[in-house]
Amino acid sequence: MDVYLIRHTEVAVGRSVAYGQSDVDLADTYEEQRDRLLANLPDDPIAIFSSPLRRCQRLANDLASVFAHTSQIETAPGQTRVVDPHPLNVQFDDRLKEFFFGDWEMTPWADIGRDVLDPWMADFVNVRTPNGENFNDVFERVGSFWRDTIQPLAQTQTVQPVFIVSHGGVIRALLCLFLDLSLQNAYRLNLDYGAVTKLTLTESSYTIQFINR
Repeated sequence: MDVYLIRHTEVAVGRSVAYGQSDVDLADTYEEQRDRLLANLPDDPIAIFSSPLRRCQRLANDLASVFAHTSQIETAPGQTRVVDPHPLNVQFDDRLKEFFFGDWEMTPWADIGRDVLDPWMADFVNVRTPNGENFNDVFERVGSFWRDTIQPLAQTQTVQPVFIVSHGGVIRALLCLFLDLSLQNAYRLNLDYGAVTKLTLTESSYTIQFINR
């Protein structure tokens, strides 16, 4: 089974703010970036899973609309009727939300005191943000989603792909899981906004087909 990890498109607040689980607006380039990523997606997904945050929700719903296939059936000689036997619904899961920055949410990085920012940056895997998460927390909840939702789906031996629309932190956590990478090195993986990563899942292994396309 092929799994496509899709990062949401660019946000309007830019990279200078710790927006994490806050709902922020998308940049004006949304439609352009959405249409570009479609070139790297197959047209027959069996399921779409998504973070419920608006920046992912909009993209996931658009993908569901694009890939909701219609079929034609013959009702009489020379007559056909258009039907949609398999409507494609998005399944939202809180475990696919971005890293939660707690008290830092929507604070410019430059305004966070170095006395608290530096220790977190030195060990973001274990040090939690004030009233927020550390990266190990993200890894654990994302792993729970994968075990509960995706692995059972793979065991059905479906040949249709699955889309997961989420965030940079979540996709990096999944890649650490697949590749057995140190969580401390997760952010060495470059992931652009509106980019796609493809994984092939078998009964015994993961194969990364491409990253950040």
